[in-house]
Amino acid sequence: MKNKRLKNIIAIITIVTFTVLMILPFLWVGQIGVHSDWSFHSARVQQIYLNLQSGHLFTYLATDTFSKVGNANFLFYPSVFLYPWALLKFIFAPVTAYLVYVWLLFLATGLIAFYCMRSFTNGDIRQSLFFAIIYVIAPYHLYFTLSNYVLGEAQAYTFIPLILLGMWNVLYRNKWITLAVGMTLMAYSHYVSVFISVEVCFIMLICYVIQKQKVEWRKLINLIKAVILFILLSAWQFIPLFTDYLHSNLMRPSSGFMLMQSAGDFIVSAISNDALNRGGIGLLLLIALVFGWIFIDKNSKYIWAYIIGVVITLMITTAFPWQYFAKTPLSIIQFPYRYTSYAIAFLAIVLSKALLKLNYSTISTNVITSVILLFFILLYAGSIYSDIARNKNTDNSVAVLANSRHGKYKTLRDSTDTPIILTNTSYNRQFSYGALYGETDYMPVAAFKNWKSIFNRVTFINNKETKVIQKSSANKLIYNISLKENSKVDLPALAYKHTNVKLNNKVSNYKVSGRGTVLLKLNKGSYKIIVSYKPIILLSIFKLIAFIGWAGIILVYLLHYVKKRI
Repeated sequence: MKNKRLKNIIAIITIVTFTVLMILPFLWVGQIGVHSDWSFHSARVQQIYLNLQSGHLFTYLATDTFSKVGNANFLFYPSVFLYPWALLKFIFAPVTAYLVYVWLLFLATGLIAFYCMRSFTNGDIRQSLFFAIIYVIAPYHLYFTLSNYVLGEAQAYTFIPLILLGMWNVLYRNKWITLAVGMTLMAYSHYVSVFISVEVCFIMLICYVIQKQKVEWRKLINLIKAVILFILLSAWQFIPLFTDYLHSNLMRPSSGFMLMQSAGDFIVSAISNDALNRGGIGLLLLIALVFGWIFIDKNSKYIWAYIIGVVITLMITTAFPWQYFAKTPLSIIQFPYRYTSYAIAFLAIVLSKALLKLNYSTISTNVITSVILLFFILLYAGSIYSDIARNKNTDNSVAVLANSRHGKYKTLRDSTDTPIILTNTSYNRQFSYGALYGETDYMPVAAFKNWKSIFNRVTFINNKETKVIQKSSANKLIYNISLKENSKVDLPALAYKHTNVKLNNKVSNYKVSGRGTVLLKLNKGSYKIIVSYKPIILLSIFKLIAFIGWAGIILVYLLHYVKKRI
């Protein structure tokens, strides 16, 4: 027992050390080349950080970022796991804060993967360690965190092993809390990943039915219990979608199947092992895909993991007939390569099992494990080389952000989306620019059609452009206006269902202008206008329910842990 505990501690220390080694090269460079989704997520974190700085825990509107027009993407896109990054900005310089945040994601991903596999294998520490490292260094995971900054999916990736273990527990162990917890944490990260996770759980259920030729009522009841707990823990996240998004004329993310890749392109990209979304399983798991069936028992649970891994990998490519599903709910995934995370998880299960067969009577198991881990480090070093070179910018081939934007609205990157270097000194200058991707998501459609005047913060008084003094505070846009006559005032503040307007500190009615913004009819005089968002009481009620639910789960696990120790 003591020997097993020691091995467990060594495995945890190994994961911590490995993840530190992963992030150190980026910390040494001290600057990052950003593009793609970076502007969207960094602006959201900056707003959370500024609101925390002023003593406000919850963020509903972007009033200091996203052009300071009250974009409500915080209501419709999960932000729970952006808070650690925002908190790190109170401790570290901004670039360092992001890299430490990435390290925390790596560490959480590795530890969750390790403990999930340890449960799945009934305590095999060596296999669990292999699985954790393989899962963390997968090129698609590095693409999320260090290359293209797809942070919603990066957060969701952390909890995939928890969901797979949870579904396994429902089907084979009659336990259901793990699945509910995993799905909830996924919902706190990325909504599309929740949808894909449901699909994958359904595939696992089909495999169970094929294997057992039946589904017991107890399994279905446990699934229902998991769904109910999931709803209780995550309902608060979805309340704004029902109150402000559905049946509202807001911009919606496009649906369909885009950036698809052929099986041939997928294989070639996987062999390169670069941190890409194409071929994102990488070289190691490509080998597991092709040869994994040789190394596993055909009558074991691993053959099902292999089969599901193969099926999901095919779904990433054009080998799967996606064109027949263009008009179905499946189209909300947008990019079939999003299944890569799940293919990685299943194939990593197979590969971690296969690596246990590398045993030689003349070589100690510890030596073999060390050599395998060293090989993993070398693979990782190859995967991140281009990102390190981009960040170093030794040849000055990457643009460097020098100045804040002045004048008319402009995005940080143009349509070519080439990277730009941010340093700790220049970091905050980026927020004077717009985000190439994501800034128009969840805007009123009318506002999207009139984005130029809104993003340039043009106020119309009696249909004439007028300069108005605007200030920002947490979840509030503040305007000071003096009118010489009765006027119609069209402010550059986006109007949502629960937008709240105060005139000289008194709640006022308003109309929505033709450009989807706040429109007021005012008499002659001076006004202080405050535009904010008023969440409904139901949101607070469900937040309280979630808090009580989490407290209950933690208490149950603590009591269980204490009982085991006695």
